[in-house]
Amino acid sequence: MARAQAFKFPRIRIAESSATELRLAEARAFVARYAAEAADVLIVGASRGAVDDLARSLAIGGRATIGIHRFGVTQLAVRLAAPALAADGYSLSTYLGAEAVAARAAFEAQHDDALVYFAPVARTPGFARALARTLQELRFAQVSADALATLPLGGPDLSALLRRFEAYFTTTAARDRAMYW
Repeated sequence: MARAQAFKFPRIRIAESSATELRLAEARAFVARYAAEAADVLIVGASRGAVDDLARSLAIGGRATIGIHRFGVTQLAVRLAAPALAADGYSLSTYLGAEAVAARAAFEAQHDDALVYFAPVARTPGFARALARTLQELRFAQVSADALATLPLGGPDLSALLRRFEAYFTTTAARDRAMYW
């Protein structure tokens, strides 16, 4: 039987085990203990979904979940970065914000007849969402608009869309994950 190994710091507990149920049992016990005596408990997990599942299991067990704050690792990093970005005059953009910027870039590019390859699909539902994901992945990989412009087929269109996408973020003093990655 696997045994959970816990490393304890003042009011911080990291449970490590190959058995999921043992890790969850340790986490539930920790939250139950400190939620009763502290105003707030912060749960950080590999994903927001994982910590939401933990909070739901606590609620099903009859425990109140008021004061329990849940974050995935990336979500916590974004929350911690917000004050530093604000001090520099920037605001954080969510993924939904990036999708809106992509929709605006596509709309403007269509209006200016700047799209050839993507022109037939640029007005279809889901294009802005797919474009936002694509542009963010390109930016994470540090692919420049100039490099895209040299590619065949959709390269010039992606280049034009990426330039507009980045320009909108610059003019609004907003930052998305790819800008502070």
